[in-house]
Amino acid sequence: MMKKKIIWSVVIVAIIFGGYEYFSSKKTVTTYTTESVKRGNLAQTVSETGTINPVDETDLSFKVSGRVIKLTADVGDAVKSGQLLAQVDLGTLNAQLAGSRQDLRVQKETLASMKKNPSQFNYSDKEAQKAKIRSAETNIDAINAQIRDTKMYAPSDGTVLKRGVDMYETTVANSPSPVFTIGNPDDLVIETEVPESDIVKVSLGQHANVTLDALPAADVFEASVTEIDPASTVVQDVVNYRVKLKLSNQDDRIKPGMSTNVDIMTAEKENVLMIPARAVHTDGNQKYVDILTDAKNNITERRNITAGLEGDEGMIEVVSGLMEGDAVVTFVK
Repeated sequence: MMKKKIIWSVVIVAIIFGGYEYFSSKKTVTTYTTESVKRGNLAQTVSETGTINPVDETDLSFKVSGRVIKLTADVGDAVKSGQLLAQVDLGTLNAQLAGSRQDLRVQKETLASMKKNPSQFNYSDKEAQKAKIRSAETNIDAINAQIRDTKMYAPSDGTVLKRGVDMYETTVANSPSPVFTIGNPDDLVIETEVPESDIVKVSLGQHANVTLDALPAADVFEASVTEIDPASTVVQDVVNYRVKLKLSNQDDRIKPGMSTNVDIMTAEKENVLMIPARAVHTDGNQKYVDILTDAKNNITERRNITAGLEGDEGMIEVVSGLMEGDAVVTFVK
């Protein structure tokens, strides 16, 4: 009997020891991925797409509707201020003018007759007739203005950049699709839309690097911010602000209408301490990181930091709280 008790005691101890070893081996081991605090240059850019446009670009549309009967300029033509560019037919305007002139003659003859018979017409009658004469004259002036508007003239010297109509095509008065677009193809500007989340970073005079879809990616052009619209535009529920940039050097390959990729340098710092932004945590208003102080025993320590410039590629400046070489935790497994 005693021998059986001893055997069972040994079995129980073995089970307990084996269970302890099994569950100890299953204990979770925390693994930290770290990255060293390093020193380097940090840049912040706002990247958007844009379009090349002439600085002074003017869209021209007819003020009257009609069929185009004359076109004296085409895309690429140099034009002078006051030069006739196009004309639409008069339609019924000549007939309307003749009728209005006839009406004016009748009204003037009526007034002359009233003056010859003063006993039959009082002061009010004569004033009413004078009003009819003024109305007829105003009508004639309006028709003459419409006749003048059947001809389109160049408002300034420039080059025809676009032509939106063909001969004998009917154009609509004040159409949003211009008949001609005139500008200077050698004086170009880049126009881009910057969302409200980034516009606070952009200011006049900032430099930018520009590439064009039509040219090799290795061809990088310099530009600077020259204008920021104070009013916003909303595109697909996103608030944007138009920004214009002037190219530092012109290139004959660059044409109006080309698409651009713009990287505006909004901030830059040299020789600063920086870490991945993913390592930074926030506790209220305080930013902090975890430092791996003992890699062998997986011991970490919280360090409060003061963060500075948020740069590109997920890096952030550390103003205080860390030293170069510190191992900040970026991922915990």
